[in-house]
Amino acid sequence: MPESSTLLSMLRLEVVEPGFRSRTYAAGQGTSTQFNLIAIVLRGNATLHVNEEAMEVVESSIAVLPHGMRARLSVPAGTGAWIIGFARPLQSLVTGTGPESLILDTILSRLTLTPGNPEILAASIAPLLPLLTDEVNDQNKRSQTAVASLVRLLLIAISRMLTSSGLADGRNDTHILHRFRQLVELGYRSRKTVTGYCQDLNLTYDRLNDICQRNLKRTPLSLIQQRILMDASTRLLKTDESIQSIANHLGFSDPTKFSHFFKRATGLSPRQYRQTMRKQEDRQASTVLQTFSDWP
Repeated sequence: MPESSTLLSMLRLEVVEPGFRSRTYAAGQGTSTQFNLIAIVLRGNATLHVNEEAMEVVESSIAVLPHGMRARLSVPAGTGAWIIGFARPLQSLVTGTGPESLILDTILSRLTLTPGNPEILAASIAPLLPLLTDEVNDQNKRSQTAVASLVRLLLIAISRMLTSSGLADGRNDTHILHRFRQLVELGYRSRKTVTGYCQDLNLTYDRLNDICQRNLKRTPLSLIQQRILMDASTRLLKTDESIQSIANHLGFSDPTKFSHFFKRATGLSPRQYRQTMRKQEDRQASTVLQTFSDWP
């Protein structure tokens, strides 16, 4: 598929001019399921409805909803806004891998609502919007790299709006742990080392270890192993895959090594675990293994 066609299928962009009728945008459902939502309110106010809560998105502020979050954005008559959304596969291209990716991933991974800041919006965000529109609408352009770069600049400006108000610190422990969790999710099946994750995070081993120990009372290695065990236990319980197949899926060169790894962690071999847990249908894997809910 040509890059221009792929881009159009992965990006949504709409300019909402102040008018006489209201509009409502759904997120996390229907045709919007695969897209996140970035709402830039240039004039007037909008309202964001998440669960039972209604939050005002004031003039010169921005709301960012992560992929999968179910919500509604109500844009009343007279309000001017830009609505941007991109599919999840574009996120790694948008955030990149440098130090700034920590805060950008954090912004994209949770509901983010900036305070109104007309100065930053006028100086750093408004100039990007026509460039983004031109890149998408011009058939001779439509470069994923260009669009991702413009959205990245937009997110950097959003991070500055948050930082200027004291609402964000891109290098605090929670943000680093969240980024580490994301990287583990991407890399645990490749048997990536702690050193490899430290390089991705631009941190020393001692720094990452200190953050994990201080906040979670766990080492980085034990957190990586926890994710491997979660996958292994789910496959043992929910599928009839062979031990060999599960070991291969998790990056073990030898099923014996996988069996030793699993038994050290749980006290049971993979086969014993499968038999025991299936006999006790009222028990869940979480009684033996922790989950990502232990992470911030």
